[in-house]
Amino acid sequence: MKQPAFKENERELLKLIRFFSKRAERLMEEGEMSNEITQLTSACENLEKQLHIHAENRTAILDKRARLEQIIEDNAQCPKCQKADMLKRTGVTTNERGWKCNTYKCRRCNISFTWNRPNNPWHMKEFMQVYIAELELSLQTEQNEDIQAHTRQAIAQLHESLERLSPVLETSDEEVTALNEKEKEMDRLIHQFKNYLLIEKIKLDTYQEPE
Repeated sequence: MKQPAFKENERELLKLIRFFSKRAERLMEEGEMSNEITQLTSACENLEKQLHIHAENRTAILDKRARLEQIIEDNAQCPKCQKADMLKRTGVTTNERGWKCNTYKCRRCNISFTWNRPNNPWHMKEFMQVYIAELELSLQTEQNEDIQAHTRQAIAQLHESLERLSPVLETSDEEVTALNEKEKEMDRLIHQFKNYLLIEKIKLDTYQEPE
């Protein structure tokens, strides 16, 4: 697993925690540890553990989310030459339905185009739902039995894909929602504890008259 990445406010708090940890070590060596300093050191250690656990959890959730965003393979083809070997992806655009789709340039035909499929699983889920509805509608007017059978088979395959995809997306969305709530909670805690430590640090910086 990759090392967790800390946010700026987390890094600032960790610096303060290390400052007080080193001070506690020095006071312990000098035999001057008070009950107040012991409690402060313990609180610092507990919060540092919380920060590491939270950062590791955040990194794992966001990495999983990023991998999920990449599972859709375009298999794009140039609309003119019907080939894919000379395509270069040039960016992302949002279509009229609000779906994000990849844009390409075909270096053989020298044309640019937007691929007609979403580039992420959330919009692909919506695309499949719309496509299923269109196929079901077409069955009402289609007379050819072979085409009807082929359409029903396509609908069944799309439903199967949706059944596999939907719970994965729902789990990811729930994880990200819970993470965002935890982020707010941790930000409040970090803000309060950082201010407390800053005040304690200022108290240490007292001016002493030279003898």
